[in-house]
Amino acid sequence: MDDVAIIGCGPVGATMANLLGQAGLKTVIHEANNSEYPLPRACHLDAEIMRIFQGIDLSEKIVEIIEPSHGMEFVDSEGNQLFDYEDFERDPILGWNEDYVFQQPQLDRILREGIARWPNVELNLGSEIRDINDLDARYIVACDGASSQIRESLGVELIDFDFDQTWLVVDLMIEGDSGLPSIIQQVCDSQRPSTYVPSAHGHHRWEFRIFENEEPEDFKEIGRVRELLENWIDSNTGKIVRVAPYRFHAVVADKWHLDNVFLAGDAAHQMPPFMGQGMCSGIRDASNLAWKLKTLIKEGANERILESYEEERRPHVEDCIKLSVTAGELVTSDNPVFPKADINDPERWSRLPSLKSGIFSDMEDERIGHQARQPEVSHRGQRILLDRVGGNDWYLVSSGPSIKKRSWCQMISKRDLGGHDREVDLLLKGNDAVLIRPDRYIFGFAKEEKIKDLLDEAEKKMGM
Repeated sequence: MDDVAIIGCGPVGATMANLLGQAGLKTVIHEANNSEYPLPRACHLDAEIMRIFQGIDLSEKIVEIIEPSHGMEFVDSEGNQLFDYEDFERDPILGWNEDYVFQQPQLDRILREGIARWPNVELNLGSEIRDINDLDARYIVACDGASSQIRESLGVELIDFDFDQTWLVVDLMIEGDSGLPSIIQQVCDSQRPSTYVPSAHGHHRWEFRIFENEEPEDFKEIGRVRELLENWIDSNTGKIVRVAPYRFHAVVADKWHLDNVFLAGDAAHQMPPFMGQGMCSGIRDASNLAWKLKTLIKEGANERILESYEEERRPHVEDCIKLSVTAGELVTSDNPVFPKADINDPERWSRLPSLKSGIFSDMEDERIGHQARQPEVSHRGQRILLDRVGGNDWYLVSSGPSIKKRSWCQMISKRDLGGHDREVDLLLKGNDAVLIRPDRYIFGFAKEEKIKDLLDEAEKKMGM
């Protein structure tokens, strides 16, 4: 019997397979298609996702296919700035730039090649699973997309967040200097709301609202598509590689965990793309669930730890959906009211909302449940990112001498991290120790005399 069966090998399923492979779990992944989808779909990822790829030792390859994203602004139909939503080029508190763009087929290829490193992981292409009873696995993770057959077979309903619009997505490749804007533009134009994304390596994306009195078939002809692009580029510029109508909507599965089956990625949630958090949220699902499966199977944690997957991820996804819906309403509103602009605060913590429940020590501290800062540090003569020192599981950073090691947690003394006192002090936040989970969220802080209690609390929460 396999430890875990994964259904679907898109970015979420492939990331999950790499995480479980690294954890030493016997894993099988079933993908209905025989090869990667050849056309661009997702095109944005953020610092937390690059940190996850760093953890599975694929960041060096992925760096070669991504480009930093330089910001996003809301403009009127003439291109005049209405609001600068946020500056993406901020201090890299998680060890990576805030945002990147990429072409999904290249990312899919790297993630699938990464799976081949793990002898304990079997990848079956052209393998469509319709009935989970056909699987011989202790746990099943359905990453089979928005129209998930597994979700449907389980009778799981979708909760609607009341955002439902049809948009036309146009992907175009341009060689050399395009002369187009270098940052994402959300065009607040009542005649035709749209989004422009300058993606990676010559890839450019537009999204155009299709109104209720229009049909997607009205835009099948390339000439009609070129009419939509005429305010941006000449009719002979670039090569259109994909034109596809999409339903932009916001839904969340009302159950993410039934018996031994889990939903992840688009099978569990879908959101409009205005904040670029759809794929990112799915990869966060994989990161959250993978370490808990490992802790249960390899380290004997209590089954209760798996309940915390939905407890933690679902509220976070719902917060991301609300942010995405708000951004979409700004684009499509006749009289948008913009929020206060974000700033580059070097002492800030993670940009997205924190995890609000689940496995944490004390939710009264506002930093708990946020991604831990990841400074570059000096360690044994090398300058490396802190997670490289901490390893792939839990780690504790303390300001004093090394703490007695526990089997599930790496102990790091600030004294062994030379020349980066300020960055480590920002991580400790006035405490003597910070305990960081395998998915790099902060479990808790402690003064020196309470460090043992903090570690004991973590073991208690995991049921170890």
